[in-house]
Amino acid sequence: MLKLFPEALSQQLSKNLSPFYLLTGSDLLLLNESKDLIIHTARTQGFDEKTDITVGNDTKWDEIFEMEQSMGLFFNRQIIILNLPENLTAAIAKHLDTLSQLAHSDLLLIFSLPKLSKAVEKQAWFTKIESQLVQVNCQTPEIGKLPNWLATRAKIMDLQIESEAAQLLCYSYEGNLLAFKQILQQLQLRFTDGKITLNRVKEVVELSAQFTPFQWIDALLEGKTSRAVHILQHLQNEEVQPVVLLRIIQKELFILLEITRSPTPVLPNQPLFTGNLRTEFDRLKIWQNRRAFYIQACQRFTYAKLYRLIQDLAQLEKAVKQEFSDDVWMELERFSFGFK
Repeated sequence: MLKLFPEALSQQLSKNLSPFYLLTGSDLLLLNESKDLIIHTARTQGFDEKTDITVGNDTKWDEIFEMEQSMGLFFNRQIIILNLPENLTAAIAKHLDTLSQLAHSDLLLIFSLPKLSKAVEKQAWFTKIESQLVQVNCQTPEIGKLPNWLATRAKIMDLQIESEAAQLLCYSYEGNLLAFKQILQQLQLRFTDGKITLNRVKEVVELSAQFTPFQWIDALLEGKTSRAVHILQHLQNEEVQPVVLLRIIQKELFILLEITRSPTPVLPNQPLFTGNLRTEFDRLKIWQNRRAFYIQACQRFTYAKLYRLIQDLAQLEKAVKQEFSDDVWMELERFSFGFK
């Protein structure tokens, strides 16, 4: 099995169109772009029909098998896309085994699977096609790998992105590649010289109609609570899940706690210890353009205030899990004012 990332797929397709592709992960942008690229290449090689199937308990496998076998009679070359559930039952695995046995040169099979487990790799259908299978990792890149994704995308778009501008983009759009792609397209259209500076990124991000949870975080750390509430209202309108916001802010509070560890005992009303920030920033690999936000929070917070925010967050998370309602957004607003 050949394993690769989406950015290497084009090169692989230029050399050889494999009969089997497995797209693993759940990033919609990477899944759709990879799928479209494979289909486009297949079209140039005479694959003139495409069927896209979401596999479930009601899937009519007999119709799929009949479709697969009839192609040879009518000399059609067909693409069959199977969107599989994460947990493959024994019944689905058995049908996939039959499907793999009926495979032929006029058929291209594209499997989409949220996660490839060791159990799946041992199933009969998988072992039968493994030697001809190309796996494309379509999982959303972690923050540490996001700069590489951006660098590849920037090269394709002929953009020259300054280091600090790249850091801001990665931070602002971590976990949302679709929005990331859109903001890069806006930058490309707005600045035709292709030179993307930090100020240019700030300008476009601020003007973007779509706020991100990370802009909410920045406003909180800066103590700009009115702006934070304004962003929060937009996030509610964009139907962002409150639990996502809770997870992100929890991470930020624990980072604050981590970088202000004092070598000596502290009192509750004592300001946060900032004597070791540079070392802690380097150890935790915090972006350069992010450090000023943490420093501002450190200058305003006491340990009592930080502990109180962590406790309030725990109570808010408990309330969200027990009984969700629109009241959670009001609570998030109240919580935001605690950062002032």
